[in-house]
Amino acid sequence: MNNSITIITAFFDIGRGNWNAKSGRSDRLERTADTYFNHFKRLAKLDNKIIIFTSPDLKDKILKLREGKPTHIITIDLQQKFKFIINKISSIQHSDSFKSLIKPEQLQNPEYWSAEYVLVTNLKAYFINKYIELGLSSDELIAWIDFGYIRKAKTLNGITEWKYPFDQNKVNFFSIKDNLNLQDKKGIMEKAINNDTYIIGGVIVATKEKWIEFYHLVFQTQKKLIQSGLIDDDQGVFLICASQKPSLVKLNYLGHMEWFKVFKLFNKGSKINYLTRLGILLRIIK
Repeated sequence: MNNSITIITAFFDIGRGNWNAKSGRSDRLERTADTYFNHFKRLAKLDNKIIIFTSPDLKDKILKLREGKPTHIITIDLQQKFKFIINKISSIQHSDSFKSLIKPEQLQNPEYWSAEYVLVTNLKAYFINKYIELGLSSDELIAWIDFGYIRKAKTLNGITEWKYPFDQNKVNFFSIKDNLNLQDKKGIMEKAINNDTYIIGGVIVATKEKWIEFYHLVFQTQKKLIQSGLIDDDQGVFLICASQKPSLVKLNYLGHMEWFKVFKLFNKGSKINYLTRLGILLRIIK
């Protein structure tokens, strides 16, 4: 088995650099485009093939960071292509019926007021399906990794090429809380609405076949939510998808609220990752 992983990511400047306290929202949400590119510099060091979806004006900047490594850029005019759905999301966000479901302390989070944020976080499976439709897929495993996932150099755990024998019969998610009952559909919906995160949206791994199956599940879930006057970001949607088809997914536990340990715990050749994962599951290592 070839354990090399094709990485797919995306970046569109949706104005997050202006999400500051001056607009009445927490400054913890503010991240400029430069912040994202500084994070991406670390991901760009990997020798894995990386495919990036972005706007036409950012193509050359991204290619420069990859320095000749295997890279494919796919450009999209986000506002033009998804104008209708952006307007639909915005309409739901401003509806009294939707806002009445959200706890007041959650309303400052971007999934409840930024239509562009909701859009781009919900396009991850779409982007990977588009990549597959273009006939570019060759490796057995394809991973989504957020453009800004690697915020610190230590997150990469010193690797130069990411390989790991993930379960090819599943969509591999990574969880930051355990004891998740995917059969409890009512409880799952409550967790999604209340922004109670169990599954991270920053990294997902599957084969081409499983990504296609997952894409159709995501699309149908998104469609049903919108028809019901509801929207959520990727983490909520993925949680709902996992509950709708538990047999499709595998939850890889990272530790309680440990968002950034994927490369430390799931990297072929690491001498510590198996024992570390075992320790986490046994609650020896927290």
